[in-house]
Amino acid sequence: MIGRIKAILFDIDGVVTDGRKYTDGISRELKSLSFKDLDAINDFKKEGILVGCISGENTDFSRELAEQLDYSSLGTKDKKETLESLCSEYNIGNINICYVGDGKYDIAALEYAGLAVCPHDAIWEVKSICDVILDTNGGQGCIAELYTRLHQDKYSKYAKYGNGCDFAHTIQTRISAHGEMIKQVLNDERLISETSIVCQKIVESFHNNGQLFLCGNGGSAADAQHIAAELVGRFYMERQAYSAEALTTNTSIITALANDYDYDMIFARQIDAKGKAGDVLIGITTSGKSPNVLKALRCAKKQGIVTVIMSGKINRSLTMFDYVDYVIEIPSNDTPRIQEGHILIGHIMCEIIESELSGGE
Repeated sequence: MIGRIKAILFDIDGVVTDGRKYTDGISRELKSLSFKDLDAINDFKKEGILVGCISGENTDFSRELAEQLDYSSLGTKDKKETLESLCSEYNIGNINICYVGDGKYDIAALEYAGLAVCPHDAIWEVKSICDVILDTNGGQGCIAELYTRLHQDKYSKYAKYGNGCDFAHTIQTRISAHGEMIKQVLNDERLISETSIVCQKIVESFHNNGQLFLCGNGGSAADAQHIAAELVGRFYMERQAYSAEALTTNTSIITALANDYDYDMIFARQIDAKGKAGDVLIGITTSGKSPNVLKALRCAKKQGIVTVIMSGKINRSLTMFDYVDYVIEIPSNDTPRIQEGHILIGHIMCEIIESELSGGE
């Protein structure tokens, strides 16, 4: 894997430092740097790899560090543009560049580099685009860990050399992130309580000849259809069909409403046509902000329909809580993890509903 990397560039704050600023109480700013990183930088240089920093700051500390590197760009506003200039100057393709960053100002550079790497404590927007997420936090030896990673056969043999993707580590990292999300869900008493109540409301609705409606966009539309299919068909048991409908499936209705009215109306108008008091509507939106989902929930509330939103982390001061009865909030800001949480909860709900309506057979 190391063979295709010709240059390693990194941000300073949050990568080789912990991103904090210290002071001696008088005037001098103090920062710490891991000796392991200095050793790794020298080891990379011995192998003929260009090592440098691209930083938005230009301080005594950054200038002192830059003196030990092959390349430096301090006080830089556009890090991607700097990488492009470096490629031109050294005749290096972006595919041959490894960039290590942790914050929002690193995103464009990370997307440009052939191998995008971030510390374990990088912001989630950065983690979502990186090929490698280190186990080390910023300032604790990130460059040293990167050196080890790039030389380990257990990672290299799975790497796709053409574009710098470390498949094995990406797979392991995403599975680990999924596991962390599941742990948080398991310990989220409010989520478990809300899910339990929603299951009971759906059971009560079906007992009284009510219906369950679901809606969402994109992957959430697929989740709405998935949950509806489990209830109309079967989950574990052979039993009667339950009246569940995803409002995402009739393309003639959706395109007519979007064309004649507004896309924000595609679910609300269907609720207005089909819904009645005692029914249940589940709106699925990872952001908690999808206008057409919120409009449908508002319409449903006016009709006496039980309203439920499945989302990621949301601001609980939002006005939606005037018309949403129950919130199933996956404790994550990462869309794939939220969707994984939604289908987990959806499956659990289907199991409980089926068991309750079938008498626990």
